[in-house]
Amino acid sequence: MQSNEFPNGGVSRRHLVAAGLAPLIVPRHVLGGPGYQAPSDTLTIAAVGIGGMGRNYLEGCKAEKIVALCDLDHNYAAKVFATYPEARRYHDYREMFDKEAKNFDSLIIATPDHMHAILLMAAIQMKKHIYCAKPIAHSIGEVRKVRSALLGAKGIVTKGSIQDSRSDYARSTTEILNTGVLGPIREIHIWTFHPIYPASLVRPKEVMTPPPGMDWDLWIGPAPLRPYHKVYHPANWRAWWDFGTADVGDMGCHTFHAYFEELRLQAPSVIYGYRSTRWDDIAVQTRTPETEGSANMVVWEYPARGDMPPLKMYFYDGGIKPVRPAELDHAIPMPNEGVLFIGDNGKLMSSYYGGNPFAPFGRPARAGAPSALPGGLLLPVSKFKDFPQPPKTLPRCETPDHYTDWTRSCKKGVPTALPVEFACQMTELALLGTLALRTEKVLEWDSASMRVTNQPEANQFVDPPYRAGWKL
Repeated sequence: MQSNEFPNGGVSRRHLVAAGLAPLIVPRHVLGGPGYQAPSDTLTIAAVGIGGMGRNYLEGCKAEKIVALCDLDHNYAAKVFATYPEARRYHDYREMFDKEAKNFDSLIIATPDHMHAILLMAAIQMKKHIYCAKPIAHSIGEVRKVRSALLGAKGIVTKGSIQDSRSDYARSTTEILNTGVLGPIREIHIWTFHPIYPASLVRPKEVMTPPPGMDWDLWIGPAPLRPYHKVYHPANWRAWWDFGTADVGDMGCHTFHAYFEELRLQAPSVIYGYRSTRWDDIAVQTRTPETEGSANMVVWEYPARGDMPPLKMYFYDGGIKPVRPAELDHAIPMPNEGVLFIGDNGKLMSSYYGGNPFAPFGRPARAGAPSALPGGLLLPVSKFKDFPQPPKTLPRCETPDHYTDWTRSCKKGVPTALPVEFACQMTELALLGTLALRTEKVLEWDSASMRVTNQPEANQFVDPPYRAGWKL
């Protein structure tokens, strides 16, 4: 899809008409029957980092034309390459951009976190539509730069990979919060069973050989150079500060979207966190300063925000859960993951992604599950037994339609349900949690100046320099 509003390197339809080369327009049913998608209605897509989550993103966009694919490990990505045999294959994204810039109008970014910002900036400069894995960037400095660049760009449609955002179940939770039934909210408790990858690790001493044909130096990119080891690749890089952003960076935006704007969570004033301790022997504690813990806790403290009182938001992972609400029936187990909102007039327990905590993702509740509203369980039950689920007043984007929302929006030239600009704001909040875990300090945060004011040594991680030869 090419147009003058979205100048992505191709020849616009207006120019074709001016040159007398406009194609004959024929009815869609003549070309391909019911469900046929005309070439003029088809996006041309390139993707970087396809061996992991990238395969899911491509599957969601398979109705479009996949023209070029890039992955540094062709063995790991072999099945994905085979799924799109007509797409040209690359190891180096820079070569792909040089050769294919005029052949695609949309880019999927699914690399490890530390490469997101560089690829985003390249896509913005090429004026490509963007679908980007979360978190949007690896540092707060990168987030600010990417958001600024996008706000100054014209004709680029973007979406962050938060598949449950604006879903019916997420919106159902937001709509309960918007009624004010809980009164002023003082606390939010968020818990998840993640991380689902190794954590509490120490740097390996042995050096391994990268997979055949893999450019390990390019995989490292702007991060500090480390010898190849399977402890990083494939798929296990998330726990390492060099490449990932910990579980709070990985999973934070998957829950924030349901209440971030409504509860004005843009600028906490204090953040701190704790990581679990590793013991390899009853008398031997092993320090793991380069990775997150196997279990972690983060706290964000907020001052009053307009008419909203001060708020504390807690994040727990690795099997840790908040204190059980006293109002919850003793026969009901705490869900494996969820969110608990505590207000002056009551409490609301939702699924981690929004919705009924006992029927996550909008699925039917299991047999014997407690009765709850589509937006969650209000507590105490006796107080809210007659409270109905509010009407559906907010726009929706159903989970199966998440990728279609991006491709359809690109074609129409309208914003998606969750643009990267908004995902940047949520990512910054998540990365403040990463910063707190990494430093293990109580951090006083000045959002306007993008500085930690009480622990200046922490600022080295707010906008860290790149490895020599790399720049944003």
